[in-house]
Amino acid sequence: MSCREFAASVHPYLDGELPVEAMAAADAHLAGCRDCAGLLGRERQFREVLRRQPREAASPEFRAKITALVRREQRRVAWRPWLVAPLAAAVAALLVAVLLPASRPSAPLLAELVDKHIAYAQIERPVELASNDRGELEQWFQQRAGLRVAVPDYSPAGIQLIGGRLAEAHERKVAYIFYEKGRTLLSVFVVPVSGPDAHLTGRPVTFRGQEYFAKDLKGYRTVAWTDGRAVFGLVSALDYDALLECADRLRLERAERNRL
Repeated sequence: MSCREFAASVHPYLDGELPVEAMAAADAHLAGCRDCAGLLGRERQFREVLRRQPREAASPEFRAKITALVRREQRRVAWRPWLVAPLAAAVAALLVAVLLPASRPSAPLLAELVDKHIAYAQIERPVELASNDRGELEQWFQQRAGLRVAVPDYSPAGIQLIGGRLAEAHERKVAYIFYEKGRTLLSVFVVPVSGPDAHLTGRPVTFRGQEYFAKDLKGYRTVAWTDGRAVFGLVSALDYDALLECADRLRLERAERNRL
């Protein structure tokens, strides 16, 4: 994807409306293009300004005027039936302008990660760096995005590392690590977060003394937790026992790296 192509598709990219292949191409382009990353950041800032505006845009006085106008037009339509269609269009436009909020709220973080798992599972080559070398992947994430990522070894459980990529979620770079068990994909996400983004929902599960959140989303199982600096999310069709084992291994790897 070129800079011009990204600029033309930045709005559907933010809305999650690009086809799978185009979304993957945009993510790959953003990972290496500061200009387009800046464009994306500015557009997100603009949308955030809109989100912070009051949800009630119309005063009670203005609403009363609109109601009076609609009633007056209804009386006119009673003896001018050809005005029905224009009136309906006018009323619809007024209701949209007055009653609807300026922008849609962003999707919860975990739901966005599941969407990415689904999207990349459908393309032939989901990874940017194809490698089963854990050290190579960790160095790649550090060099490309300044992300300090622990890449755990799940091979004793028959889960093979196949590579990684950089993605975007909740307006920040995400380390996305791919594993496979047979034909089943396991997605491991590491998302730097702070404040409200670190709030997770789901079924609390205690596994080996650590609390995780388990949740079914869009036909997939998810396990997530946070250490206050990052959210870790695992998405797969694997069962919860396997996901919790993988989550615990990643947590221990992360703790060990932090001690070094």
